[in-house]
Amino acid sequence: MKIPAILLFASLPTLSLHAAAPGYFRFPALNGDTVVFTAEGDLWTVPVGGGAARRLTSHPGEESRAAFSPDGKSVAFTGNYEGTAEVYVMPVEGGAPRRLTWEGEAANVAGWTRDGRVLFTSRAWSTLPNDQLGTADPASGDIAPLPLSQAS
Repeated sequence: MKIPAILLFASLPTLSLHAAAPGYFRFPALNGDTVVFTAEGDLWTVPVGGGAARRLTSHPGEESRAAFSPDGKSVAFTGNYEGTAEVYVMPVEGGAPRRLTWEGEAANVAGWTRDGRVLFTSRAWSTLPNDQLGTADPASGDIAPLPLSQAS
């Protein structure tokens, strides 16, 4: 059976990563030459070109869905520390995470807005069984739903 070249080349990075360090790597985020990803329930960072990964978080809870801030200095992520998923932010170089949401309704990071607010989904404002988008301002702590129905 002939394998299309595109499939072969698309699988090469995965094969080399597995050969070097087997694991279950999820939710990658890319900024310039840096990747942040989830493995073992924690956030890790590694240069795009490869090398040793560095652990960013080590809480017993799970961290996932990392997203770089527009300036690349911070990373927002979903942390499950106290029973439900909430939004946290921390410097990409490491440090203590700071909680941004207190929704109690599985807030999950979806990215950042251009003006530096964390974009996240939650059921906190929705009367329907669907998530709604909101933003959290890391500087002021302000939380606001976006005026979109059932958007996530």
